[in-house]
Amino acid sequence: MARLPLHDPATAPGSAGALLERIAGERGKAFNVYRAMAGSPGVLEHMYGFASYLWNDSALDRRLIELTILRVAQLTDSDYEWCRHRDVARRVGVTDAQVDALAGWREAPDGLFDATERAALALAEEATLEVEAGAPAVAAVEELLGEQATLELVVLAGFYGMVSRILRSLAVDPEPGDVPIPR
Repeated sequence: MARLPLHDPATAPGSAGALLERIAGERGKAFNVYRAMAGSPGVLEHMYGFASYLWNDSALDRRLIELTILRVAQLTDSDYEWCRHRDVARRVGVTDAQVDALAGWREAPDGLFDATERAALALAEEATLEVEAGAPAVAAVEELLGEQATLELVVLAGFYGMVSRILRSLAVDPEPGDVPIPR
């Protein structure tokens, strides 16, 4: 059970109700992650806006975004984040074989993850586990993707690490039908 209220659009404080309604229109429903953040309308607004930029307007490929989010969810043991992005990953072309091999991506057969995906996963893993992605990891991604995408990948890994910590700290309830990270 969530440690703080999960607000409904009709009863959320301040401008959060209208934003939850907009999110429901854009995403199909006001997911619990947003309902939990609605206790602070400003947090909800900025978190949703920031996430929307990363998903829709960053220089990163959608498949790379979703692989990164799923790996961060695994590393932070965030079932909620895993569940939200597992289906999105499928829709953008991440294969079931990639998802099944994600926890051991370094040992995955050649060709399952390309050089860009491997570099991105290495950077995300370092940034998540060590807090700092080292110079070699950053340089490897920059060589493949350029400066803007490298910066956005570091931000993506950090953002979803933060989201995972929020979700776990607040014990945000899973959505109906959620299946936890395979362990």
